[in-house]
Amino acid sequence: MKRAAAAFAALLFLGTGATAAAENAEDIYRRAVTVLGEATRESHRADGAALVSRAAEMGLAAAQFHLATLYAEGTVVPLDKGRALEWFRRAAQQNHPAAQYAAGLAQMAAGDKRDAADWFRRAAEQGQTDARFQLALLLEKGDGVPQDETEARRLYAQAAEQKDTASMMNLALMLDEGRGGPADLNAAIGWYVRAAGAALPEAMHVLCEILLDGRGVEADPEKAAGWCLAAARAGHAPAQLLLATLYALGNGVAIDEVTAAAWLIVAAKSGFPPAVKARDGLLPNLPPETRTKAEALSKTLGKTN
Repeated sequence: MKRAAAAFAALLFLGTGATAAAENAEDIYRRAVTVLGEATRESHRADGAALVSRAAEMGLAAAQFHLATLYAEGTVVPLDKGRALEWFRRAAQQNHPAAQYAAGLAQMAAGDKRDAADWFRRAAEQGQTDARFQLALLLEKGDGVPQDETEARRLYAQAAEQKDTASMMNLALMLDEGRGGPADLNAAIGWYVRAAGAALPEAMHVLCEILLDGRGVEADPEKAAGWCLAAARAGHAPAQLLLATLYALGNGVAIDEVTAAAWLIVAAKSGFPPAVKARDGLLPNLPPETRTKAEALSKTLGKTN
């Protein structure tokens, strides 16, 4: 009841010019958020958007970012990418980190990666996780900016500590390969484990290979097969192909020709070239009964992706 009353009071605000003049931008924006949060009609949402716009025009960065998002989504106000970018930039100029990140993405889409990197850097300096990842990606590859693997590794580490899964994986790879600093396999494995625990199939696949090879750890084919199965179920084609091999050889799992062929079929359906080549070369040589069972099982396995 109290929430409804607050929304009603915020709506009344629209028609009280004297009150509006006395309010500052933050007050207006708080009312806007209340209206949008409690809105049950299109007219209420339009009123909320009008309040956001008023606060944005008064120079409040949070309102400018919110208004930009409304224009970008086109759900409360008409879709307008141009106005969205305009308001993102106005908020970004006021050091709003999410707006700076959005401005960077817009410049990426426009093909200006150098300007995008500048916006990402400004947001990254304020701790914006996605900006740290995007800037690291550009610096790692030297994509539109001078390559700097050392800085890329530092940024990945910062974003990884903020629980960004992709940064965990990229940091692990750089530590593993000794790029951007000394190689550190133990640290790399730790980040692979954290990324895999966050359900990243690529990390699961790498852990499978590490455990199969015994690289830096004691070889454990059964644990390796477990990680491979998890990645395969998540739709990771290289893991699906590797799992097919494990079943064919009985490595970490019992030999099962039907299951091996089924995972091979699933991997090939994604268009993964090595899997397609293996399927086309191996399946025709299987007994018809085995191939029929594998094709039926592959449809079941495919539904788990």
